[in-house]
Amino acid sequence: MQGTVLVIDGVATNRIMLKVQLTEAFYSVEQASSVGEVLSAARRSRPDLVLTAMTLPDGDAAAVKQALRQDEMLANVPVIAVSHSNAPERRLKALSAGIDDVLPQPVDDVILQARIRSLLRARSADEDLHLQRDASHGFVLPLSDRAGRSDIFGATVALIAEDPETAAKWQESLSQQVPCSVLCHQLGDIKPLMQDPVADVFVIELNEASAGPGLRLLADLRARAATRQSVIIAIPNPADPHIAAEALDRGAHDVLQAGFDVEELALRLTTQLHYKTRNDQLRASVRNGLRAAVQDPMTGLYNRRYAKPFLDRTAKRAAENGSNYALMLADLDHFKRINDSYGHPVGDAVLIEAAKRLQAELRPVDLLARVGGEEFMIVLPGADEIEAGVAAVDLCNAINSRPFHIDGIREPVEVTISIGAVIGRGNDDATQSVNDLISAADRALYDAKNAGRNQVTMGKKGTAAA
Repeated sequence: MQGTVLVIDGVATNRIMLKVQLTEAFYSVEQASSVGEVLSAARRSRPDLVLTAMTLPDGDAAAVKQALRQDEMLANVPVIAVSHSNAPERRLKALSAGIDDVLPQPVDDVILQARIRSLLRARSADEDLHLQRDASHGFVLPLSDRAGRSDIFGATVALIAEDPETAAKWQESLSQQVPCSVLCHQLGDIKPLMQDPVADVFVIELNEASAGPGLRLLADLRARAATRQSVIIAIPNPADPHIAAEALDRGAHDVLQAGFDVEELALRLTTQLHYKTRNDQLRASVRNGLRAAVQDPMTGLYNRRYAKPFLDRTAKRAAENGSNYALMLADLDHFKRINDSYGHPVGDAVLIEAAKRLQAELRPVDLLARVGGEEFMIVLPGADEIEAGVAAVDLCNAINSRPFHIDGIREPVEVTISIGAVIGRGNDDATQSVNDLISAADRALYDAKNAGRNQVTMGKKGTAAA
């Protein structure tokens, strides 16, 4: 089954007709006949979507939405209302109450199925974002499921129409409804739409002549990285349920099935921008959580959790193309003396400055990670033994060539570093495992320490003086 739909209608024949439509599309269907039954039926079936009559024996679609909000697990289940009346004011009232869409009766199966698919995709994407946020230990403040004007203040809206006069007329009326920057674009003039910063919302007219190009533009905007997170609202002009359904299936976030209505557009735009703000925050939370999981908070360098997979990937690429790479383990000398003599805050400042100095000596493709208290791992993809030796000496000199001046400490702090380096060879008959390579680099570092510190040891092939 594609999902579970809870159908709510006081008229049994209406429920049966909708169940037939939905079952043929491979949805599992549960039924209720009143607002009073909604919460128990929804808790029992855990629907992916609710399809309700606008008017019920004991309330209306807005009351259904309100009942679902009583349960945190059901609060964001999308709701579609079916109405005998297609009056704009009734549709706007329902949309304002949090109903996702209002379809006229009899229900056109094409637009019903497209709207369900669109809402289920959006719900699935939203759940995935929350799961990623939780998995990455991210955090965002709880957000209301109602739109607010703060979400749209200063947002940019691109009105795209085949006829410039149509776009200008829509611009004038929409600008009076929302605190957004509203700009007009002609359908064939795509280049400005892709220039940074891209619009927060694209409103695309789909008239009889421009439906094909408009739908292709819609799909293009949804596919491009620069515009993928922008809101897209399609307006069939004149109203056409089949074009509206096609727009939803091409990726439009919303459609105005009844054609242009400035109040409805403003309401849908506000709601979609609210969702965009929430999802942008969730994506940022996921990124921050993932970054925190692989980043050392003190130095800003990657940590061991990132370094080992990076080394594994480097070794794999080297094996595939027969190249070499260098692995180094570096350790600040007598670091415990610095902590004991000056205190841990000074030791932390030394680590931060050491990380900056080491990073400055490396290429963008290289890796520098903090893998222990005062221990660092360096990976140089593509480096041979000579290049690795030169780079290691440069790293050593970056630390010992000038003292560390730390705020609050009168005299400068002298710091040195020892480095053990080895070469991974991708074209060897028996490629050295990454774990073996790490052990070899660790032994080389130990040799550098035993030889007097403040120097580089290249595996078993001798010592390069710093």
